[in-house]
Amino acid sequence: MMLDSVLKTLPCGKNLVAATRASYTLVLFLLQVFMITPLFAQVSGTVTDSKTKKPVAEVEVFIQGTTHSAISNEGGLFELQDIHPGFYDLVLCKKGYTVFKSSIRLQAGKAYALNLSINQAQKDKAKNGKNENSEQVLQRLKEAIVGRENEASFIILNVEALSLTKDNNGVSVKSSEPLMINNFSLGYQMRYFFRYCLIRDNKVEITGCFYFIPMQATGSDQDREWTADRLKAYQGSARHFFKAMTEGKTEQEGFQCFEKIDRPINASAMIAPSSISGYNKIVLPDTVLVTFRSNEGKVSSSRLLPHGLLTVNGDGILLKSENLEMSGSMKYSGEIGPLPMDYEPVIPKDENFIRFYEKTYVHTDKPYYYPGEPLWFKGYVNYYVPSWRDSLSRVLYVELINAKKSIVLSKMLKIDSGFYYGDFILSDSLAPGSYYLRAYTNLNRNFGNGALFIKPIPVLNLTDKVDRVQEAKEIITKSPLVITSDKATYKTRERIRLTFQLNDPEGHPLASNLSVSVTDAEQVVPVPEASLITNEFPLGDETKVSSMDFKYGAEFGTSFLARFLNDKGKPEKTTLNILQMKTNNMMLAETDEEGIFWRTGLQFYDSASFSFKSDKAQGRPYGKVELLPRETPDVDFRGSRLVIDVSKTEVPQRLISEYEVPKDTRLLEAVTIKGAKINEKYGSESFRSHYGTPDRVIKGEDVNMKFDLLYALVGKVPGLTVVPSTGVVVFSRAVGSSITLGAGPLVTVNDVPMEGDAGDVLRNINPTTVERIAITKRIDVLYGSQGKNGVIAVYTKIGTTGFEDAEKEKNFQILRIPGYSRPRSFSFPDYGDSKTDKTRPDYRATIYWNPWVTTDDKTGTASVSFYSADLEGRYRVVAEGVTKNGKPVRYVYFLVVDNQ
Repeated sequence: MMLDSVLKTLPCGKNLVAATRASYTLVLFLLQVFMITPLFAQVSGTVTDSKTKKPVAEVEVFIQGTTHSAISNEGGLFELQDIHPGFYDLVLCKKGYTVFKSSIRLQAGKAYALNLSINQAQKDKAKNGKNENSEQVLQRLKEAIVGRENEASFIILNVEALSLTKDNNGVSVKSSEPLMINNFSLGYQMRYFFRYCLIRDNKVEITGCFYFIPMQATGSDQDREWTADRLKAYQGSARHFFKAMTEGKTEQEGFQCFEKIDRPINASAMIAPSSISGYNKIVLPDTVLVTFRSNEGKVSSSRLLPHGLLTVNGDGILLKSENLEMSGSMKYSGEIGPLPMDYEPVIPKDENFIRFYEKTYVHTDKPYYYPGEPLWFKGYVNYYVPSWRDSLSRVLYVELINAKKSIVLSKMLKIDSGFYYGDFILSDSLAPGSYYLRAYTNLNRNFGNGALFIKPIPVLNLTDKVDRVQEAKEIITKSPLVITSDKATYKTRERIRLTFQLNDPEGHPLASNLSVSVTDAEQVVPVPEASLITNEFPLGDETKVSSMDFKYGAEFGTSFLARFLNDKGKPEKTTLNILQMKTNNMMLAETDEEGIFWRTGLQFYDSASFSFKSDKAQGRPYGKVELLPRETPDVDFRGSRLVIDVSKTEVPQRLISEYEVPKDTRLLEAVTIKGAKINEKYGSESFRSHYGTPDRVIKGEDVNMKFDLLYALVGKVPGLTVVPSTGVVVFSRAVGSSITLGAGPLVTVNDVPMEGDAGDVLRNINPTTVERIAITKRIDVLYGSQGKNGVIAVYTKIGTTGFEDAEKEKNFQILRIPGYSRPRSFSFPDYGDSKTDKTRPDYRATIYWNPWVTTDDKTGTASVSFYSADLEGRYRVVAEGVTKNGKPVRYVYFLVVDNQ
């Protein structure tokens, strides 16, 4: 079987898949603005049955010998991300099909889209022979897979899947399922797929395919132990040696080379350029003796005998390992080495830990607040090693803490390219006082509480009037960022246009990412602020760490900590099958003796349902899983207060605008809904729902049952952009509202709003259950802010979404787990739109908030527009942000609203 074809290759940045011209343009834009170095490759595609040509689901797709794996969905689609460039074997495995294996070269900065087909396996013919179940045979098999030198560290979990048949040729070995082999000493599980295995005499002939699954540490102690043990397994290995050679650091890394025992040779002289990009040639003598001295002083030796040209990449991986014979400490005799090829060593030294330092700063829309107001914020992350931005934390925690050092509000946000944004809605019952906004990543915690961002946030009594005597005197200093407006004075409810210009010291345009706040300076007195990006964002003395205990790892997705209890309510060691519902993402978790396990790296917003099943649940439920609270940093910190002088009044100083706080956060007035019979004809002119006549109705019979619902919408609705490979679903009117393709529409199933991105929801609805899909582009006020980007309403034949199938399985326990907090969009009235209700009063204190304003390299400019409110006075514009070079910028600008 051969690889069908490479459909296309597109330049891409990390975690970006270019599937359409629009997304391709977006990728180039991001690369230009943020100077993201495309160090990785991506592989995506579709798996089909070679005979029926239909998509095949639940195919395990992986890169041989690495941790890169995926499972195809019902449409046969899969995706592998963040792969280092190089030559690999791409493998596809599924029960009932022959193993697919094909060599592939992946280049940096490219995304590969593949069409792959697999053949159904022929039924095995019965062989004459007798079953064999010899412990000695199983031991030899294990040694052949993992190596005799590693055998004690590995455990085969499903030995019962093996069948051994003995005949005149020897003992043939087969397995009814992939072998699950755990290496508890290094924290990896291997899935091994047999292709051929015959044991005869003293030889084991075996070939197979395998990939690694990193096991989840049950605590920081085990995580540190695995990190240290993996490093020990790496140091002194052949890969370590060849990597040191390519970097010219063999002696610094502890290696010495000899052509004979008494004849040292220069390892750097054995490296020569290769015609293959990213690789070097190694010219070795007939025999090379290599010694390695570890940091503990332990000395080991190896002998290298080349059999042809050796070619190695920058990670120390040989292109053709069969061209090198090794003996001594570098040799391993099994098919599977102790570490995956994509393992990256972490050196546990304090001077190296500082490279993991990431510092955050938060820009808020106002310096102080009243109860009932929204608190808008944008965060910026600075890195000790800027090029590691996309390799460190993807999760950030923001908390509002009161004067008693209790956490009042908290959110978990996704970090995207070093930025994040969100908001808190302060309850109208929130007690006035001194509050603190705290922001941090899990990785931050290794550097102590001083590394966490803390900003004082005063919350005033609603009748407190701020004394204007303390108003900050804004001194306009020379800044690379300048703000201008199209007019000096505006009338109430008039459009305001602002332009941002950013140049470097030589006057060249500069790209940046900014957040912009416009406040009514009469309602929000510009008092001196405790934190400015120009002071807080740059790295300072906090990076000078003398010693530390590296306990907390970087989180690449949402996490949860849980405990398994058996039927007697006691903690128990077990293996759990975990299914993330809607996505059908299957996981395994090993609990420890206390029943504790941890999962991380999950990607979902709001919340998601997970089902749990113990391997001891045989035909009946067994035990239960309970979620454990997330460990938070100590709140006994020392934070300076921001003292604001106020005078007591008897009247409220702030009137909360309906534009500032969404209706769904407060009680609504009574609404009378009159029923009307639904016209059952399926046409956009005849079918009506509760939100009126939709723009388009798609019949269930017109839905392609071979693929998910995303494919059913492609090209069906003018103005609706659907990219199935990336899950993008957006109406064209929303494009351009942000740096991404814009916010997606709300998806409802049988008029029930569904949580999550539109693409994720549609992808996981069973097409066979769909009766019709009604689509409307208009803002649906019935759903409040959820329906502002249109609605895709799915109606099923029998009132089922297809999501509940797992709940019918008695052996599974269903738990709801929180995910990323979804950022809310700032809303303001458009008085240029005839449909806007102009009878509503407009007393906004925050006139405009935009967390994502970008200037480009060509012009260094950006512009925004919005409308003034009903009160005359001054508006204060504050822009803070970071240039593409990582330099903080800030500018303050005032404009006047006056009807005279």
